[in-house]
Amino acid sequence: MMRNVISVIDGAAGSCGKAKVIGEIATLENINLGASVTNCMPNAGHTFVDNSGKKYVFRNIPVSSVNPNTELFIGPGSAIDMEVFKDEINRVNEIVGERKIYIHELTPLIEERHKKYEREHIKSGSTFKGCGAVSKEKIMRDEKLNFYRTFKNAIVCSNEEWLDRLYTHLDNPKEYVMVEGSQGCDLDLNHSGNYPYVTSRNVSTTQLLADSGISAERLLQTILVIRPFPIRISNITNSGKYIYTGAYGSGEELAWTQVNLASMYGSYPFKGDVDLYSSNMARDIVSRLISECPQVYLKQIFKDDWDSIKVNDITLLNALEIERLVHKSRGEREYQTELIDLPMLDADLPLNTIIDQSEQTTVTKMERRIFDLDISKLKNNCRINTPSSLYLNFFEHLGYEYKGASGLFEEFYFNRYIREYLDWLETVTGVYVSALGTGEVNGCRIVKERILKDIIR
Repeated sequence: MMRNVISVIDGAAGSCGKAKVIGEIATLENINLGASVTNCMPNAGHTFVDNSGKKYVFRNIPVSSVNPNTELFIGPGSAIDMEVFKDEINRVNEIVGERKIYIHELTPLIEERHKKYEREHIKSGSTFKGCGAVSKEKIMRDEKLNFYRTFKNAIVCSNEEWLDRLYTHLDNPKEYVMVEGSQGCDLDLNHSGNYPYVTSRNVSTTQLLADSGISAERLLQTILVIRPFPIRISNITNSGKYIYTGAYGSGEELAWTQVNLASMYGSYPFKGDVDLYSSNMARDIVSRLISECPQVYLKQIFKDDWDSIKVNDITLLNALEIERLVHKSRGEREYQTELIDLPMLDADLPLNTIIDQSEQTTVTKMERRIFDLDISKLKNNCRINTPSSLYLNFFEHLGYEYKGASGLFEEFYFNRYIREYLDWLETVTGVYVSALGTGEVNGCRIVKERILKDIIR
């Protein structure tokens, strides 16, 4: 049996940069990527930034469309919101061009009632895009459910037509086929260990293959994309309501300030780390920062107690987070802190400068929460998916000096703590790290081992 299928999945709780990795593979020189399949739903966005810095956000359409020769498939494990899908078709038209997008006949349509149902019934955190509700109707064979019927060059195919076309690529000994994952293993409905703070389905390579109608015997390799510090979605909904969205196993929740400082000064974030800096917690400075901080960010820090906080109860870390979020609300990602004294950096930066690396979700635009890694969860995800390698994105969170770097691993100097971190990942999981992603732009990576395997015929 020929093996030519590449699976790229997220080994944490989402937002590990799967689209970056998929796009890098799809744009490799001389790669013959015959087809790409997604079963994505519009509850997540997948961002690819090309070599010129232009950003493309995909929801249902395969990211592999950045390869102009790749045939595009959307499987029946997907669901389509027509308003979102039409917008996506128009936004990525310059990439997709005149190519057909083949959509399975059993791809359901998300309607407003599905989103309303989720807003009324899901109390464990959600993007409320209707994905779980539409899946429920499909499983129950609800007669109200509607299915995709065609829009522009995105055409519907019968099950037989869809499989026949896909298998012309799977049976071609000179072509790779990509299956693109969505969400993350630590949001898996059954095996994440995070229920009910999960997504509405299983997240694994075997599930990707099953949803795509591809035998597991066809799998060549799985690339598990991870990040040093996993994320989860915000506890604050778009409407401003506080809903707890779950923890990350035994991984302690961190503040973005801790990650920012640790990455700039060559250390690892830990509880109480900011208290080691010389500080200036003047009451008037803290009061002013609180008054300037948007309400949604105060809720993010203080939860339901946000409107009763007292200056004397504010910790240094709280104050630093408030200060960061004040600057963020102004669009300022580099700022000079008034609260702590920082060592000089060998960089062209003013004294006491902090560079904010915090992130928003692609869909909800709310700030992500960030955690220390629970290595046991990663080990389990490796057990379930047997990846050929780990692709460690957001490497700049371990050392900001590597931001935007590219080249071979042996060309760079890495301090002891980074080398020990990489050795720890590889030893515990039994899987080697193939690359270190150093930024969102295509090609920003340090290659440690060979990423892509040869097709097995």
